[in-house]
Amino acid sequence: MSLFSTVRSTAGYSVALLLTFAACGGEEPVANTSQGASVTEEMGTQSRLTERPPVVVLGVDGLTWNVMEPMFAAGKLPNLKKLTESGIAGNLFTDRPTFSPMLWTSIATGVKVKDHGIRYFMEIGDDNRPVENALPYTSNSRKVPAIWNLAGENERSVNSIAWWVSWPAEHVPNSRIVASYAAQAQAMLLWKPLVMSEGLPELTYPDQLADSIDDILYDGRPKGPLMAEYNQRFGVVPPEWKFAFTRDRFFRGVFHADRTHERIFLQMMKNGEIADLNLLYFGLPDVAGHYFWRYRSPQSYTYMVPDEHVERIGGHIDKSYEQMDVWIGEVMATLPENAIVMIISDHGMGVANADDINNVQSGGHDLAPPGVMILAGPGVLSYGLQGRGDRTLGSIYDVTPTLLSLMGLASGSYMEGKPLRHLMTEAWQSANPAPEPKDYRNGFRAATRPRLPTEGANREFLDSMAALGYVTSGDEEIQKKIDGK
Repeated sequence: MSLFSTVRSTAGYSVALLLTFAACGGEEPVANTSQGASVTEEMGTQSRLTERPPVVVLGVDGLTWNVMEPMFAAGKLPNLKKLTESGIAGNLFTDRPTFSPMLWTSIATGVKVKDHGIRYFMEIGDDNRPVENALPYTSNSRKVPAIWNLAGENERSVNSIAWWVSWPAEHVPNSRIVASYAAQAQAMLLWKPLVMSEGLPELTYPDQLADSIDDILYDGRPKGPLMAEYNQRFGVVPPEWKFAFTRDRFFRGVFHADRTHERIFLQMMKNGEIADLNLLYFGLPDVAGHYFWRYRSPQSYTYMVPDEHVERIGGHIDKSYEQMDVWIGEVMATLPENAIVMIISDHGMGVANADDINNVQSGGHDLAPPGVMILAGPGVLSYGLQGRGDRTLGSIYDVTPTLLSLMGLASGSYMEGKPLRHLMTEAWQSANPAPEPKDYRNGFRAATRPRLPTEGANREFLDSMAALGYVTSGDEEIQKKIDGK
């Protein structure tokens, strides 16, 4: 018997996260003539345009061009650069406030916060203040279906791993789901002794999927083999550097969670279990940006950052991008040649709290800098990274309609966004006409209050979000942020 219990709850929940983004009205993409012929032209036959290739979505929290472009120029991030140059890349317009549960749920549903109901990290009342005994939002609290619900219910197969607010794992036809109670806090919960001995209820769908990932989960524990991988990439922070050491401890947990989820994804792909729609979330660049920007750019802050800290920690953000590039390369190596790959981030990142030495966040995104979007594969325009003018390709609300279109399904008539079909070649558009939009909300189950996966899980969640610097503010400050002020 594995170290993780095979006991899983059989309670069913059919919630949905629908990935769509609202069109931004940006300029038409500009061709990069250095890229040569389009992917479609290289394919050579019109018939292949009508095939339905698998779609792979890598959600990378906080990925930002202002880190990536200088690294491209320095000859780094070869896998991200190759995808950028072979397809089309630019900005993804985001929304405010930039709280991850809200944005990633908007990405996954194609609707705004008021419509999907995930309004903060934990329950928020009509006055935008946490309700009494507020619980972290869970998948059953969403009001509309998600992209995996829509795909599964329309006879498309789905793999979804670690998406925000996806626990409890939803019972979706044709799907394999590894849920996340709260993506960046997952590490603080998965490897608690009680969870390791009894299992996290409803972590996966179907239930038996949990048995096939037990060994990977066990390897991810804080003192497990991934510890050596982390140390090799990021080194060790001395305990006497208390502020930085505390940040490093949480950052290690995010690394372990991301690497664990990537290993689960790789196992699925290597077992030939690629689906029509494949979703995988990473949180490492976001946490690196929040914690380590002061060490990367000490001249941007009014207080002194110790030189020895800059020397040892100043490269953590770039190293996190290099690690992401390695993981993306490993994912790409398992995919068939006809896969369409979409890489997205929910927002960008930059200097924050420049005058507040005690704030755990020295990098942030309160002003909603645009995120990253990279699209590559058969039928995608081969235009590369758009110029420095208006490089907006779409918004977070356009993602799900676009994914539906790539799978040959109708967009949601109620969605904020539209399919970004103009990012595909004319030949692809002609071979794949857009179905009439439809209302997928009809018959969808009613939203209910959040659930607790295990005793004390809400405390682990809130402690993790406090460590990241999100839920320590008073009610009035929270209200201002939710109101977008």
